[in-house]
Amino acid sequence: GPFDGDLTGAAPVLARRYAPEKAWSASRLEAYRTCPLSFWVGSVLGLEPRPEPAAGPDARQLGNLYHRILEEVYCAGGDDADGETCDALLAALPEVARRVLDAAPQEEGFREKPWWLHTRTEIEENVRRTIVALAEMADGFRPLAFEARFFAPHELYLEVDGVCLRVHGLIDRVDVSADGRLRVIDYKTAGPTAFTRAALERGDKLQLPLYALAARDALGLGEPVDGFYWHVPAAKPSPARLARCDGGAEAAMERAARVAAEVAAEVVAGRFPPRPPAEGCPPYCAAEPFCWHYRARRG
Repeated sequence: GPFDGDLTGAAPVLARRYAPEKAWSASRLEAYRTCPLSFWVGSVLGLEPRPEPAAGPDARQLGNLYHRILEEVYCAGGDDADGETCDALLAALPEVARRVLDAAPQEEGFREKPWWLHTRTEIEENVRRTIVALAEMADGFRPLAFEARFFAPHELYLEVDGVCLRVHGLIDRVDVSADGRLRVIDYKTAGPTAFTRAALERGDKLQLPLYALAARDALGLGEPVDGFYWHVPAAKPSPARLARCDGGAEAAMERAARVAAEVAAEVVAGRFPPRPPAEGCPPYCAAEPFCWHYRARRG
């Protein structure tokens, strides 16, 4: 009905909390696009689901491990990271993986399960395949920056139709060509199914184009001409690429800025209607126990 998620009465409080000087993360802007009520429960109220007791790393912890190994391998690879060969990177991988995964249970806070040794082998193999596949996709680009942070005083500042907001975050990888063009890569551990060109053009996937904007406007690294999500376990990019969007990377970045401003305005206005994703709601949503629109994912 018309009152689903209606918190317009709280607009004055929300306007103070989400004042223009407050920095947003790209992931939280995207979370609102996924489901406004889930954003309200998780980001505004700060509620978290009570996890089931489990051994071994969960999806978030696996993501942290993949990101850490990839960053350290490319930093250890030296000049080899700049070309289409990857011998030094592959040589550095076993030691980096051993060090990161040895410390993982304590640093990430999970219990080692009996098949942790198999999981470790699988993680290292997935990273190896990713290194090789990314080298084959070099296309004249070489890595320029890893884990590039754009936080104060280097936040991304957006002003669209009178709405001002600041965005901060961390870009997994920025590549550069010989003529200074940029390609932004965002590592993901989820599969590529939801990362489509249509989702990117609708503004449902905001991280990649906002990271491209930040690489240009906040960090001053150059002009982005492409970018893609890289799915590490699958060792392949998603169908969503900035260069393949209608109007190319520039248009994709402009759309993302506009959608981000719309999200900020909707949050301040107190509009949080439940909107289950087409593929079903994620099991980690904090609203799952009581949401009247919750629809579990299949499979």
